[in-house]
Amino acid sequence: MKFESGMQVVIVGSGSALPDPVRGNPSQAVVIDGEVLLFDCGERATVNLTLAGINPIDVDTLFLTHLHWDHMADYNYLLMTTWNSGKKNTLNVYGPPGTQEMHDSFLKAHAVDVEFVRVFVESLPDHITERPKPVPDVKIHGLQEGVVLETDNYRVIALEVQHLNLLGFEHSSWGFRVESDYGTVALSGDTVPCDAIVELAKDVDLLVHEATFLDEIIAQRAPAWTGHSGPTDVGRTAQLAGARKVVLTHLGPYDSVPKAVEMASMYYGPRQGPQIWSKILSDTASQYDGPIVIGEDAMVFEIGGKKS
Repeated sequence: MKFESGMQVVIVGSGSALPDPVRGNPSQAVVIDGEVLLFDCGERATVNLTLAGINPIDVDTLFLTHLHWDHMADYNYLLMTTWNSGKKNTLNVYGPPGTQEMHDSFLKAHAVDVEFVRVFVESLPDHITERPKPVPDVKIHGLQEGVVLETDNYRVIALEVQHLNLLGFEHSSWGFRVESDYGTVALSGDTVPCDAIVELAKDVDLLVHEATFLDEIIAQRAPAWTGHSGPTDVGRTAQLAGARKVVLTHLGPYDSVPKAVEMASMYYGPRQGPQIWSKILSDTASQYDGPIVIGEDAMVFEIGGKKS
């Protein structure tokens, strides 16, 4: 897959917060005329970018929906490997309160690596001009509601959604909308059904929405305990918004390897088998009459057509 022109959405990681060899932690990329916008950076994101045909060095913009570990666990790996491989451009990171502290903490944890690369670069012969910068070049930006980034090719809109703030964390959880001349995409982050995600997803070509738990699991627990949407929740949201297509992500290890299912059983229950995906599709379709896709790692969606 080539990403030089057009608008594409890549499901970089389609899994949940728990280990699953079939699915990496949540992450998506929106690529517009070759420019890569990465949304979340869960475990395996850097590797899965390469599987999808994207060089991680080309990621210059990262948006974090929130700072739960499954949405930022691969941040340090992306940062260190691209820096060590000679990344030249600044990595701009847009995130909720705590993002700067997260970045600083990761650099401190990698103090040995930072010093190693510094000494290594100093030891390189003068004729080697393609070399890492002295330190990783990162700029952290806070999020606010509305347009957070706009260029000649696209704009990115952020709204607060309902997830961590159900437990009292202020301005902590965000969803995004990306608009370009090719089309429009919405990314829910982690959220219960709320007005903000309906607004973000209004008439989009593609809605990438989490469907972390089965409806019956959510019904057994208080919303603040889960902070997530089920398949019928996603269907209702997509129908209200008029989204043209839905991709379900942040999916549990329902029929993964036995030990992954065992580890996740506190949240997902016993092994379900592959028929669970038909049930999830059916539950979503009970509320939504558009096309629905079960997300998989490195899956690519083409958005719209050529610029007019």
